[in-house]
Amino acid sequence: MSDSNAVSYDQVRDRLDEIVEAVSAPGISLDEALALYEEAVKLGLSACDLSEEGAEELLEQDAANLTTEQGEQANQAEATDNQDSPVEGEAAVARQDEATPASR
Repeated sequence: MSDSNAVSYDQVRDRLDEIVEAVSAPGISLDEALALYEEAVKLGLSACDLSEEGAEELLEQDAANLTTEQGEQANQAEATDNQDSPVEGEAAVARQDEATPASR
């Protein structure tokens, strides 16, 4: 979440812990327990949203890293291939020599 009212997953979890303690306290009224229950449900939903957003960000980062790594590997492979292959001029001469019949 990017707005100024955004809360972190840890903040949501901490508040849920507080709600559990409050609901477990002796002498809590039914109205208070119901209000805390409703808050807990909303917080639970926002915790799911926060987890989902975090997971999506991780997947996007992993995909970007994988793409970068694949590009680097391709560049390294291409550089290695270029080092191992003969110079084009030499290759052309070799092909020409193979195609010319030997004169007797």
